[in-house]
Amino acid sequence: MSTLVSIVIPVLNGAATIGDTLCSLFAQASKTPDFEIVVVDNGSGDDTREIVRRFDVTLLEEAVRGPAAARNRGLQHARGEIVAHCDADTVVTRRWLAELIAPLADPSVALVAGQSLGYRPETGAERYAAASGIWDAERATTRDPFPFVASLNMAVRRADALAAGGWDQTLMTAEDVEFSHRVLRRTRGTIAYAPKAILFHKNRTSDDDLRRQAHSYGGGSAELYLRHPETLPWTPRLSVALAGRLALRVAAPPALALGARLHLASRERAEFARYHRDWNVAYWRGFFDTYRTGRSVRRERCPCA
Repeated sequence: MSTLVSIVIPVLNGAATIGDTLCSLFAQASKTPDFEIVVVDNGSGDDTREIVRRFDVTLLEEAVRGPAAARNRGLQHARGEIVAHCDADTVVTRRWLAELIAPLADPSVALVAGQSLGYRPETGAERYAAASGIWDAERATTRDPFPFVASLNMAVRRADALAAGGWDQTLMTAEDVEFSHRVLRRTRGTIAYAPKAILFHKNRTSDDDLRRQAHSYGGGSAELYLRHPETLPWTPRLSVALAGRLALRVAAPPALALGARLHLASRERAEFARYHRDWNVAYWRGFFDTYRTGRSVRRERCPCA
């Protein structure tokens, strides 16, 4: 008897994309293991729920805002031994699920990361996201400290997720980093990277949305520093190093823009430098906005843990 896999998808106002996500999941290759799809709506104000009801899936609702709360609701309801995650703005390839869960046949593997690729970029924000490696899953799995699996393309045993306390509902971003840390610490397991478990996701298309994303990611990183000072101490030396890096990134765009006009640098390089500056400024502003407030480290995990 094959293992049942529960695919949990949190969604908020995903009417423009959730239909494509579900179509791609139902187009999995015939040898894919048995699976159920659990969509957790997080308070959508558009036609998300109406679209989801057209498919043979379980639709749940979660009033507590945030992807962690939605994933906890799905985790609580899931019947599968394995829980796989993708986002509501992704399209998975036909062998995605089979490739994603295969490494869990090894009991030493606690988490699996698939490969996440962006759609063909059309705007400057999308080109930056594609070139910067924000979604480089292989790099994330080997990061030191806090190696992690991004939640948009993840597999984990349901029992391990529950035993670790589920997802931390107080985090709006970096919740996958924190979740990975607790699962790995409890299981003493490893992360496997599954490069053939490929999905495509939609990057932020506008400059404002990209800056907002960077700001929120910076805030999530600050939460990790606040919660784990023994592992991630913030020191004056780090402040000095950061100031130096930011100064270089702020200075680079005008220099490269001039170089592009003089045909000494490519327009692509100049554009990347501008977005890299904007991303870093927004990211670190978000970091210090959160770090200075010293937000509570109260945990609110899965109610079924």
